[in-house]
Amino acid sequence: MDPSEDSYFPTQLEFGDAFRSAFHEFFGDEKDLQYELYDLKPEGSGPKAKWATFSIRNPLGARSLVFRFDPDSGSFYAMLKVQVIPGEEDWSLDSFFQKQGFSEIGSAEVQNAAGEWLFHSLARHYLGTIFSHCPRILEADYKLEP
Repeated sequence: MDPSEDSYFPTQLEFGDAFRSAFHEFFGDEKDLQYELYDLKPEGSGPKAKWATFSIRNPLGARSLVFRFDPDSGSFYAMLKVQVIPGEEDWSLDSFFQKQGFSEIGSAEVQNAAGEWLFHSLARHYLGTIFSHCPRILEADYKLEP
């Protein structure tokens, strides 16, 4: 399919660009940290086929930050995925930030205040909070429980 024919392509592109530029602003080059940054574009059809997804992965720490936006509903999800045996745990970043006292606001409040810079506002909120309070969240030795 030609990307110009995909009405969700601009959303996915802007979403990925916002998170990629915010990561570089706060953390620098991902290769220096041995992290992987990538956009995921689901294949096929179904309710999640239109979602914009951006991931930051530490392959050595078996952890990833995953940010997803559903353009149909305007829903946003931010989570930390931790590989465990057998499987994976998902941690809501909003819940984690609030529980730890890192942030009083979540994605809904950021979205309400963002205006036309929605994705940049979300990226700066999440990556800025991580940079300020828990920059080692993707490292295997970072403790998630208080």
